[in-house]
Amino acid sequence: MRIVSAAIGLVAAIASHASAQTPECLRPKWTECVAFPNGGRHTGISPQGTKLETEVPAGAEICVGNEEEIGATTYAQFFRNNMPWPDRDWEVNVESFCFYKK
Repeated sequence: MRIVSAAIGLVAAIASHASAQTPECLRPKWTECVAFPNGGRHTGISPQGTKLETEVPAGAEICVGNEEEIGATTYAQFFRNNMPWPDRDWEVNVESFCFYKK
């Protein structure tokens, strides 16, 4: 019985540690914004199938400002201070992108 209790405790500790290391994927919808007081990271897949990643600066608020369908896939563009972010050509698949806060 003591071995079973120890094993359960070990499994719980490992699961807790693993989940604490995995940042939450934030995926705001069209017109929604996310604030990054300490900065963060943004990832996604471009229309060309390229994996994209960029840093989000501390203090930024990033909004999903536009969504468009290309073929059968919807892509999102983002805005910061009413300007395309990180640039006007950046768009990612709405099913693949994530924002991660620091």
